[in-house]
Amino acid sequence: MQINARKGTYAKLSEYYGKSEEDVMAWYEKVERIATANNWRDTRIHTIIAAYLKRAAADYYEEESANITGWAGGNAANNLKDLLIVRFASDSTRDIWYDDYLNY
Repeated sequence: MQINARKGTYAKLSEYYGKSEEDVMAWYEKVERIATANNWRDTRIHTIIAAYLKRAAADYYEEESANITGWAGGNAANNLKDLLIVRFASDSTRDIWYDDYLNY
């Protein structure tokens, strides 16, 4: 995590590219922590996060942006957090989720 000297921004988020070697779940957890540290309002998080999306993740955001209404909560088809997780979660992560579901 980098510290940003601008007033009101205490921690800067790393960029997310949507590469297979990136862990979307770990990145989203950083988003949550940094949003809290920077006191970002829930209604603005998704618009702030869009600036940190690059390449495949940015392209996906552009494709879905008309449908995105917030960062989290509400309808999973309309919040950026769930859309990114569904789109970029690795197969191994999905296997773990499926195993957890079966063993519930």
